[in-house]
Amino acid sequence: MKANIQTFTDKRDGFAKINLAKFTFFFFFNFMKPQICSFFWFLGFVLLKNVSFAQLNNQIFVDSLSIQPKEVHKLYLQVQNLNFVKNNEYFNDIIPGQTFFGYQLKPRFVYFAAKNVRVDAGMYVLRDFGKEQFTRVAPVFSVKFQKSNTSLTLGTLQGNLAHRLVEPMYDFDRVLTNRLENGLQIMHNGQRWYLDLWVDWQQAIDRGAPLQEEIFGGLHTYYKIINKPYLTIQIPLQFTILHQGGQEAFIAKPILNTMNLATGLQIHLGFHKTAFIQSIKLDNYVLGSQAAEVTIGQPDFDNGQAFYGNLTFETKWGDLMTSLWLGDRFNSAQGGGLYRSTGVSDKTFTERHRDLLLVRYLRNFNISEYTRFTIRIEPSYDFNSQEIEAAIGLYVHFNPKFFLKKISLPSHNKR
Repeated sequence: MKANIQTFTDKRDGFAKINLAKFTFFFFFNFMKPQICSFFWFLGFVLLKNVSFAQLNNQIFVDSLSIQPKEVHKLYLQVQNLNFVKNNEYFNDIIPGQTFFGYQLKPRFVYFAAKNVRVDAGMYVLRDFGKEQFTRVAPVFSVKFQKSNTSLTLGTLQGNLAHRLVEPMYDFDRVLTNRLENGLQIMHNGQRWYLDLWVDWQQAIDRGAPLQEEIFGGLHTYYKIINKPYLTIQIPLQFTILHQGGQEAFIAKPILNTMNLATGLQIHLGFHKTAFIQSIKLDNYVLGSQAAEVTIGQPDFDNGQAFYGNLTFETKWGDLMTSLWLGDRFNSAQGGGLYRSTGVSDKTFTERHRDLLLVRYLRNFNISEYTRFTIRIEPSYDFNSQEIEAAIGLYVHFNPKFFLKKISLPSHNKR
């Protein structure tokens, strides 16, 4: 059967030509039922006419710091445990294959000091199997204050995947390797407007240290144009910056500011909860990247752009997301390595155009009240090398919460 061949060409020196016959053959006819194909093509056409946000539902991986007024003066012991195995079967020169196998444990005391104040104190442990010692052991402590729909957090942040950045700007694998963020965070969660503004101080230095300080900050905001139970349309804006430098540093490296920006339009169509397909998301993004200093020996790769188109079906059997990535010299300081135009390990290796088709399947299973199991299957097709690669992950989440005691703080108010 013949398929029409179309090409996507960048007007400014262009994106590589893409063969949509391969686009169709490798995934749609192999992974989707024939009765869904025609419906998908219609929605895919609508998708490519818009510009928006795309991400699998990672809520199960999020460390929530919610304020609960009814729990005032109560002390809890909360345990967050993640056991994981993820195999990235990559064979390209941009990002090498890698296996993550281990567990994370974060026991912490949670005290609601007031109706709008939450205090967390505990310990974080990361163990990668095959190593004799723990990969990381670190304290966690945070104080969160909330007024109305706006909150301020100092200490260990509600960070990582909780920022809800698109994967080209924030790598999913960081939840397995660099989960903690420490610094300052301001959040607003209104009926129509959402804001997440944060600073994560990743590496501090002393005067004369042979290192550079590293500060990662960002902004994720969106405004809902339409906010109905069955239809949500919102305009998102995402921005991140990684600063490497510092006046105290004693090292012969230039100050580097790596910035990424993404914007677009997100459309969410909701259906009845009893339906097999419970919702459809049409999400596209345009992205840009810029580095203030040349660090890879390739000046032409300091500025890049990309298109990220997505179509997600949320069903009773899990979430199925199809993504089209067209990258032109795009790079991200902490984004997914698969989307980069420069090598993760060998930064002298470059590939100007990264044209990928990704299919991701996610399903969560409720084992018990506190135990859940997650499977993620993520094949990808590289249009340039015409090769298929895949990543597969299995995760077990155990998050019990124990009430310990009600403690009323002494009052110092003068009568």
